[in-house]
Amino acid sequence: MIWLPIFLVAAVGCVSGQETAQTRVASSLSECYSNPNLLNRNNLPPVTMPVLIDIIRKIEDNTTTLNLREITTLLLHSFRQDGIQYHQPENSVASANVLPFAPTFHSFHRNRLLLTRLLPENRLTLSADVLPPVLKCTLHHMLSTTVDTRVRGDESSCSQLSQYRALRTARSGRSISDDVEIMKPSDLLSANKNGKMRQYDPNNDVEFGNMGVGSMSERQVAESTCPLLGGVVDTAWGAVSAGNVIAGIATGAQPQVVNILQLVRDANLNYRNVQQTVNSLFPATLSGDLAEAVLIQGTERGSTSIVIGTAGGWNSTQARRHFMLQNRINVEMTDPEIRGGIDGFVLGSNVVAQLGVASNMKLSQLLDMYYSPRNGALDPNLRACNRRESLNRFVTNEQLISETNAFAAALDTNMPLRGTIIGGLDQLITSAVTNLRSYTNDVLNDLNCAASLSQSNNFRLKTNLYIVLDSSWQYTTVMPAIAYLVDSIEVGKFGSSITLLSAFDGSIVVNTTYSPADFYAEYNSTTHAAMTAGVNFETSLTNIKLMMQQSLANESLRNYVGGNSSVLLYLINGNLPVTDRVWEQANEINNTIPDLRVLYATTTNQFDALWPFVRDMYRDIFTVSLNSVGTGVDTAMAPILQRIQSVGRRIINPTCGFLFNGGSSGARTFDDYVEPGYVNYYRISPNYFFGNNDNRRIRVSRTSSGIGGLVVCHSRSSEQPRRDNSTVLIEGSENNPITCQTLNSGNVEIGLQYLCDGWDNTNSCPPFYMSVESDTGLTAGGLSSASAACTDPNCRFPYNIRYSIQVDELGCFNGASSITASFLILLSALYLTLYSS
Repeated sequence: MIWLPIFLVAAVGCVSGQETAQTRVASSLSECYSNPNLLNRNNLPPVTMPVLIDIIRKIEDNTTTLNLREITTLLLHSFRQDGIQYHQPENSVASANVLPFAPTFHSFHRNRLLLTRLLPENRLTLSADVLPPVLKCTLHHMLSTTVDTRVRGDESSCSQLSQYRALRTARSGRSISDDVEIMKPSDLLSANKNGKMRQYDPNNDVEFGNMGVGSMSERQVAESTCPLLGGVVDTAWGAVSAGNVIAGIATGAQPQVVNILQLVRDANLNYRNVQQTVNSLFPATLSGDLAEAVLIQGTERGSTSIVIGTAGGWNSTQARRHFMLQNRINVEMTDPEIRGGIDGFVLGSNVVAQLGVASNMKLSQLLDMYYSPRNGALDPNLRACNRRESLNRFVTNEQLISETNAFAAALDTNMPLRGTIIGGLDQLITSAVTNLRSYTNDVLNDLNCAASLSQSNNFRLKTNLYIVLDSSWQYTTVMPAIAYLVDSIEVGKFGSSITLLSAFDGSIVVNTTYSPADFYAEYNSTTHAAMTAGVNFETSLTNIKLMMQQSLANESLRNYVGGNSSVLLYLINGNLPVTDRVWEQANEINNTIPDLRVLYATTTNQFDALWPFVRDMYRDIFTVSLNSVGTGVDTAMAPILQRIQSVGRRIINPTCGFLFNGGSSGARTFDDYVEPGYVNYYRISPNYFFGNNDNRRIRVSRTSSGIGGLVVCHSRSSEQPRRDNSTVLIEGSENNPITCQTLNSGNVEIGLQYLCDGWDNTNSCPPFYMSVESDTGLTAGGLSSASAACTDPNCRFPYNIRYSIQVDELGCFNGASSITASFLILLSALYLTLYSS
């Protein structure tokens, strides 16, 4: 079905002109509710912040003339339609002319006011080919708040949800082995500080069966004890309602003060003791949910104390697609909505000032900076880990009460309620605001900034990861492991790429992509089932060798000098059949593709069989234990992740190709970027400097402004050389394996002469390791426009520091060309023959 462009009208226009504000599913979104493949959330990418940012980047890259203000408005008007619920047809008779979904949940009415009265005007259109249907529907579900109360049949497991609250606060007497989620033991032991939430059901994704027929009519009589909350995105700092976040940024970027008479229906206001205007930022974020809680709990339950906060958890430990609430009442301001409201309010309160510093800042950059463990959104105080302090800093109780009072009075005329409030509205609102403060301070105890810092790396991984998958693994078993790696290596436009290959023949299952959204959209249970089961080690390795050699040839044509590291991971359920022919292919890979690190992870210990195939027998072979319920994935995969992280970014001689018959590199240059307080690690293979050349060197030059200086370190023994407080380094000392130089201006030059003296061949000569580090992190108070000046398309953040790496006279030396290397080949072959016999 073709996605029709959406034409949007003025923000103060009539409701009928705004499709997503009508009481029917917008035609542009109907495919998400009529196409069975799209209706099943398990076929859509997980709803995580990196996936949301990735989808937004796709829109930004295809609409380069739109600024942050316009993008936020376009997203909300095009993709956010709150309150869509399923409605069982009478007598369970489905009609081809009727879509059994409509926006009837209470969140629809608040969002309609936002779209038609409070959000900035939008007259923009989005081309139908910008997003494929699977990503369009994913974005819609990420932004649209609703609650699905249908009984699913898995409610017997909902009792686990009662344990979430205990995991969010201090606790004792629990064994780590009792947990059913993927979590580091350190996280569990420090839960009183971090507020990590247990994940709901790692056994299965949520599915609805036979919608509209059969037993569904019986299920509709009751409501689920753990309904699903839509519009939720997972982050390391708790689940967040993304619609609130984007709405806060949109209203903050174009502030409006609106007379409440423009918001009331039929121009009749039932409350006189309220302020006459509202700041649009408040109802778009905190006041909107507070008003809903007050009106619904006040009328339906006669509450005098308004309950704020409802906890929940995800259906899966890695592929998170469904957020399950722990109960079905008092769901007007859930935990994700609180977090989204705070985050949206904080970002909206600061976005104008931030655009004054970085005028070209994109929405994706703003979200990426805010949901990051370090630096923050141009200010380390503006991070998700700091949301509790930010709430207290940016809004007072008096402001929140006044704004909520006014908006609740207006919303009361727009929302159908089961009762009528005839007095005491201000007392209910005071109760709600007071309870929000106490809940945020005492209960919503998410990962704090100190823990975020200690548990995060100060380097960004950039690798091209190739996973060779044995499809004899069940999808539910291996998918969490793959998702763990995809998330951990930061697959994305400015980071790593992912390629999925078949262990049966080395064929491509998912082509190389820098988009996590695209990867998850292409690799699903259907894709997995279509793969040919079994492992043909010889065929797959041979074809992979040819593919990697072709990749090197392509890099030579592009004069590729440096960038992502390259790692190939065999992920095998069982044994890898070893033959002489396999050994020959593995040896040729090691000799002709020196920058490719090949790792093997199998369910059985195959060290004795696989050690001749790897460069480092003690670090490149793993035994993994995965299970169908998805527990312990981080424990099983962390050693593999750490090995991937240890492989530095490549610096190569592009003339070599895979034949290594090229000449000198001459002088070649590439640019790279580092964030304040971060470090980048590099590796140069001895294949490029084995023979001596007096002019062989590497230069690092700073090419942009930014805060602080750069530190360039190098070593022959440390894979990640750096100058820090954990290691005492004395530059120039004979016993010091690391040498560091400070770069403020000009360049740092490092000679690469005689580096392999004393070694017989490239296989025995150690690589050259180098790092470029920013010696200063961001400080509170933010940046100036001069220090947030990175505006070229390769800048992940405005405060990135660009520098240039130049190599001179790198050579080409094949590892298989020496007599010693040939002897090692024969020795390994002899061992393999003896072992196989």
